[in-house]
Amino acid sequence: MYQAILDATKSIYWEIYIFIDDEAGGRFIDALCDKARAGVEVKIVVDALGSWGLSSLAEARLTGAGVEVLKYNRLHPELALGRWFNRLWRRNHRKLLILDEEVAFIGGVNVESKSLLWNDLFLKLTGVVVWPLLKSFAKTYVAAGGDRRRVRHLRRSRLPEGLETLQRKIEFIIHSPFGNNRSLVRKMYYRSIAVAKESINVLTPYFVPDRALIRLLTQARRRGVKINLFLPQRPDHQIMEWIARAYYGIVHRAGVNIFLSKKMNHGKAMTIDNKSGFVGSSNITPRSWFINEEAGVYFDDAEMAEELNTLFAQWQTEAEPLNLERWKKRGWRSKAKEWWAKKIEKYV
Repeated sequence: MYQAILDATKSIYWEIYIFIDDEAGGRFIDALCDKARAGVEVKIVVDALGSWGLSSLAEARLTGAGVEVLKYNRLHPELALGRWFNRLWRRNHRKLLILDEEVAFIGGVNVESKSLLWNDLFLKLTGVVVWPLLKSFAKTYVAAGGDRRRVRHLRRSRLPEGLETLQRKIEFIIHSPFGNNRSLVRKMYYRSIAVAKESINVLTPYFVPDRALIRLLTQARRRGVKINLFLPQRPDHQIMEWIARAYYGIVHRAGVNIFLSKKMNHGKAMTIDNKSGFVGSSNITPRSWFINEEAGVYFDDAEMAEELNTLFAQWQTEAEPLNLERWKKRGWRSKAKEWWAKKIEKYV
């Protein structure tokens, strides 16, 4: 992503949840400033809460160089406190970088030093297939307070030549709590698991399944589908560990193999058989499914699915299978934490 920014000659559009000017983000700040001063159009939309750590000095450097920096869903209170409080929880969790209107990166990657120690995942796209993401960015840009006239060229309605054919293999999941796009990620998971015939691999850093998802996994296992769930042993938020642990027994009884990685894995991905898959920003949590703005790519392409399954095979060798007997013998303190965490799971 950094190299692609250095190579950009026309435009850089970036929609990101966490962007902090620490050791990891500092060099991105430098590169974006250099590009803007060189005449490249640079627009960034950061989430106001996720990027709380972006310093005023960094913002000043960026805007002074000609970078347009917008904050999605600002935290300043409004006179209508009830409406403001409800809106406060709606965050833009997307991670989408588009360069020169023809190269895009989409996935789970934030920019902060903490993330340097993690495994993560993104999908790189090139060519006319990027066009729907340009429209998506333009919509977010306007929602964050940007001048719609400055992104009018990104909202053109005519499909580029060749895109219609590609759309048979690539589906963009542009997911929002507003309107008809609500819970598109959840629907994608349900639909994909329901048609699986051989295997399901799921990677998520946080795991808060609903009853319908567990039921679909159980039904898939009864059909003979092999199901692997990849989770970090110690997520970066401890409460997410407690919630996931509360579901270990339920998911294991459903026939799911649970693999726990010692290293934090922040990627969000899935493969179905060796035919299709998904890479995006959405976790398997109520917040990602119903509250956050999320984005991902569902692909129906055997070559891409095979590449992603190769990564799953690698992660499996590096992870430890869940020791169910050890988990059953956990103490009352652990059980109490899991019980308490489940009481607030719908808010995380």
